[in-house]
Amino acid sequence: MTDERETPVLLRGAGSHVYTEDGRTLVDLTMGFGAVFLGHCQAEVTAGLQEQAGRLLSSGRIPVPGTSRVDSLLSALLPQGLRSGGLYSTGMEVSEFAMRVAATHTGRGEFAGFARGMHGKSAMTAALCWPNSPLRPGNAHMLPFVAQAEEGDILDALLRLLATKRIAALFVEPIQGSNAAHEASPDFYRRAVDLCREHGTLCVFDETLTGLHRTGTTFYFESLQRQPDMLLFAKCLGNGFPVSSLALAEHIPIHPGALPGSTFSGNPMALAAVEATLKVMGSLQMSERVARIEKIVHSTLESLQGNGVTIRGRGALWCLEFGDKARMERAHAAIRDAGLLVTSSDRFIRLLPAATIEPRLLEESCEKIARACQ
Repeated sequence: MTDERETPVLLRGAGSHVYTEDGRTLVDLTMGFGAVFLGHCQAEVTAGLQEQAGRLLSSGRIPVPGTSRVDSLLSALLPQGLRSGGLYSTGMEVSEFAMRVAATHTGRGEFAGFARGMHGKSAMTAALCWPNSPLRPGNAHMLPFVAQAEEGDILDALLRLLATKRIAALFVEPIQGSNAAHEASPDFYRRAVDLCREHGTLCVFDETLTGLHRTGTTFYFESLQRQPDMLLFAKCLGNGFPVSSLALAEHIPIHPGALPGSTFSGNPMALAAVEATLKVMGSLQMSERVARIEKIVHSTLESLQGNGVTIRGRGALWCLEFGDKARMERAHAAIRDAGLLVTSSDRFIRLLPAATIEPRLLEESCEKIARACQ
């Protein structure tokens, strides 16, 4: 099989389909690593970007009319007790800003995360989670996660670290989208939040992937009866246009020393994308759509569970982990040959369908995946 066929060159997209340079039509279950949650070239988002592109591309953080409108939409979106902390360009950038906010608020300069999470690829964000990070700042601490240790042992290690009173913030990715969708129990997350508060450490929930209905509720943490001190969300906020955001608890200020803003943060194009995306999401029954996706994935792929494949996830975020990499690679090739676009890493395949995918198209796609994995 040629390299070109293994890695298609995409010319355009529409809804849940993409069209390749060599003339193929593929069902896209990757959707820009989950960024295009409303489907490719969604009409209102496209129109908003096109109109704004003819007016003003960048304003150097000087407010434009869209600033106040997006602020209002974000305020209405957030659960009570959280306020908007502004827009940034990527999940990595907003993670770095959250670190600066935590450091200036707590007076501490060390941070912790869980192994194989994903908060970005800068020196600090990668060092929180990835053993193979090429740079290892001394103020980043990596704790094991549920794929490596029991929850009680992880919490004990967290307690010992927090007891040093050096940790400004703990970063939590509730479902590890870059690690086969590993997920801890609700009790684990509640205990982690409680331990942070007992020791003066901020708890940051990074919902770059799980936020904005990906797992059903608007944000994952809403099902936990605990509220983080900071919330990060990005990916689908601009339906494919680069933009990210954070929310903070009311008691956490943004000090000038946190160095808020950057050249492209809150730029007019991002504002146009966010405004259109949030309005469209508000007009759709997002939770119902995501629940339907979960039901279809369960009903069509459950036969694989225990047959050398482990299925993890919820809502519109799923991973199929294989017992060995060779079998995963064979399954991925068969899925590709069936006309589906998915991503794989290590021993797992990830599915990130659009919320707007037609149920019958998703069902047919999952049936093809089930056959390819047998």
